[in-house]
This record gives sequence, structure tokens and C-alpha cells, in this order.
Amino acid sequence: MLIFWSPVAFNKEGFLEDENGKFLPRNAILEAIESAVVFYYIKKDKELEKIVTKYLMQKPKLKEISKEVKKRVFEKYPILEDIEIPEKIYLDKNKISNELVKVFDLEKKEFVKSFKIDVFKGVIEDVKIKSSNMEKIKNACKSFARALAEYEHKALKDTELEDLVVDIQNNIANEWEIPLRVGYWTNTPFKGDLLFFWRIKEVRDYLLKYLNIDIRPKDVLYLVKSNEFLGWSELKES
Repeated sequence: MLIFWSPVAFNKEGFLEDENGKFLPRNAILEAIESAVVFYYIKKDKELEKIVTKYLMQKPKLKEISKEVKKRVFEKYPILEDIEIPEKIYLDKNKISNELVKVFDLEKKEFVKSFKIDVFKGVIEDVKIKSSNMEKIKNACKSFARALAEYEHKALKDTELEDLVVDIQNNIANEWEIPLRVGYWTNTPFKGDLLFFWRIKEVRDYLLKYLNIDIRPKDVLYLVKSNEFLGWSELKES
């Protein structure tokens, strides 16, 4: 069961579509899980942290960073090798709507622009996501979701949106089985792939200086109508 507790978007152009309807592709779910696994194992394994840090501080090519970081993690921890995710996860057309989304800049602490986008909110049953390492995936997703929500809480402190992220933190801690951040929820290219390194000032400053990139999510997408952030989801086994 895949539960989209807050609305999910695929991209600015909307969801993909074929003759059977609109859908989320496999990669939307896989990328959310990969981000969590990368964060978790770099955090857990100091040797792996050193390997990835060394790579990041050798002026890597911008377009290759996410791919190369994932490669180093999954070579040592190939826990997603046998994961099964449907190629297309079809969405109930009655639960898709075109809504106003505002971009909240986490540095400026203000809304900076807005646009309309297609979003889906609801439950998709019998998704058939399988893996022999589901318990490890669960641990990784919980760790990543906690860290991402903590980062956003710090950035949103003393703003009108702080209470929203506090509610999310409580759900991650007490209710959600396998929390995920799915789809288009920030304009930051790396999304959460390099989130671990926002704590390491040396790496953060180096990448900013030599590659002109900030590895932290710089904004979040906020749905005006329902007063929610985009993308918070739960994979529930039972």
C-alpha cells in the first residue's frame, strides 16, 4: 500500500500518461528509496563517508555527482539489487487536480514564486513493491525522513510553516511505517541525495566554492489550498 499523505507531483508538466491513464513511473519511487539508502549508509559507515567525501572534494563533474555517489554506496551495500517496483503506478484520475503551489525559500524565509501544477493525493493499494532487504530499507527511510524533516524544521523555525513540519516529524516518529519523500517537492537538483553532507561544513563550503552548488534543499513546495508540503508519503507493508 502506497499512501500519499500529502499531495505528490511528478514535475511541472504534470504526470506521465498512456492509454491506461496517468501514472507515476518506477523511478519516482526508486529515487526516493535510493536517497534514503545513500544517506543512511554514509551516516552509518565512516569508511564510506571518507570515500564519498574524497570524491566530492576532487571537483567532480556536476552532472555525475548523484550517480557516482550512489555507485560508491551501492557497491558496498547492494541492498536494492532485487527490489521490485511496478514500471507504472496508475493514479485515480478523480484524485488528480491542478492546484496553486508556492515556492518557499528556506534561506530568505519567504515565498518567492508560485505556479499551478497537477497533484495527486490518495491511497494506492496492492502496489507490489518487494525486496529481500525490506527491513534495511525501512530503517534507511526512517533515518532519512527524520533527518530531512529536522533540516526543514530548522530552516522553517519561527515561520508560519513551522507547525506543518512539526506534524510531519511526529508522524515519522510515531506512525509511518516506511516514510518516503516522493516526486517533485523542491527545485534543488539533488533533492535529498547529498543531505548527509549539509552537516559537514568543509564539504559544503568546498562544493559551493568550486562548483557553485549548495547541496542542501534550498526551497520546498507548498500547496496553498490544503496547507501542505508536497511529497510526504508512506509505504505500508500490511
